[in-house]
Amino acid sequence: MDRRSYLASGLLVALAGCTELGSTDEADAEDDPGEANDDDHESNGDDTDSETSGLTGTFDDFEDLSEWEAFQDIGSIEADTDRSYSGSQSAHLEPDEEGQVRVRRSLDEPIDVSDVVPGIAMTAEDRSIVRIQLQDEDGDYIEYSQQVLGDMPLARKNFGVTRIRGDPDLSEVIVLQVICWFGDDSDGELWIDDFHFVPDTDSGKVMLQFHGGYETHYTEALPLLEEYDLTGTTFVPTDRIRADVAVEGDRLTRDQVGELADAGWTIGSQSASGSQLGDTESYGDDLESNITDPIDWLEDEGYDDGARFFAFPGSTYTEQPYELVQENYDLAFAGNAPAQGYAGNPHLCSLATSPDPGEATELLDWTAEWGGITSIAFYQIDDESVLTALEETVSYLSELEEAGDLEVITPAEMADNYVYSE
Repeated sequence: MDRRSYLASGLLVALAGCTELGSTDEADAEDDPGEANDDDHESNGDDTDSETSGLTGTFDDFEDLSEWEAFQDIGSIEADTDRSYSGSQSAHLEPDEEGQVRVRRSLDEPIDVSDVVPGIAMTAEDRSIVRIQLQDEDGDYIEYSQQVLGDMPLARKNFGVTRIRGDPDLSEVIVLQVICWFGDDSDGELWIDDFHFVPDTDSGKVMLQFHGGYETHYTEALPLLEEYDLTGTTFVPTDRIRADVAVEGDRLTRDQVGELADAGWTIGSQSASGSQLGDTESYGDDLESNITDPIDWLEDEGYDDGARFFAFPGSTYTEQPYELVQENYDLAFAGNAPAQGYAGNPHLCSLATSPDPGEATELLDWTAEWGGITSIAFYQIDDESVLTALEETVSYLSELEEAGDLEVITPAEMADNYVYSE
């Protein structure tokens, strides 16, 4: 097994274990993409050539679905004029009786995707994983994935590289394919719009994040990162910060937050309460203050730069908190993929969460190999396996950074340098 195939196989297992969104059945269902090229390719309908500069931005707006088909009748695709990200309609995808939908578009002329990353605007009836495959004429492909949440407006999602099949020629991609597997008993629905490309980074970037404002981020993570001359970002629930160590609890104290900042860490917001934002009715009139009050707290404490950044607790959200975060923060994190490209949507930057021992090193190797931005998030460092995973991550990241294979970045560097706007 070659290095790329090994990394791809291990990475899918790691992501499934970290997020509990993947499944063996889902991965196996997509190992056979079928024939990737037809005898007669239809016109791509775009005035693009193989130059990367011609690809960034919207590639297909789904105003004309005649170039798309449900491959081998796996599911269905039809226009929906009641929903759209832009234009007059989106593509409505429904699965077959086995719970899978697979739609594709064959191109008249190949495109060069060597320096770009694809994405789509999407929403779904239920939470799931959506995959984009870019295939060459031999059927080899590079695959990008991202989670989709239910009952949300159509929004651009930042996809990341999660699988390589064969040895795809990225300069000669001839097929675009979108896949979603809802499960055997699912009546799920998916809406997609605005198939677009964003630039890839020139080399792999990594961000170390710590969510929840736990005291172990100070007692365990800080000395470990200092040993390797690295810094991190902590997203804190500001209402749970303790006044001092005399106050019982497992969260950071105000002074500990200050010492993290003094060590070069970014101090960002995870809302005031730190509770997930999927059940917004429970907040009532307090929803807006839960999201915006931390900005005042962070600025009053002198963490003005960190007040620009937000992490959705548990990567869960609904429409109202998402819109509030868009209005009040420069960058926000919620997702499920490594190695994303420039942020086509800066308010849904992706994460790879809670890696087990051994998994984080695969994530780092993967990012060094394929580029893009991988944000690795840790939560409570409360047992030996989590600490071991963190130690492996920090040690190997330092080694790769010293070798020039990866670069550690901050949220500010991502916001200022790696956000794509048309």
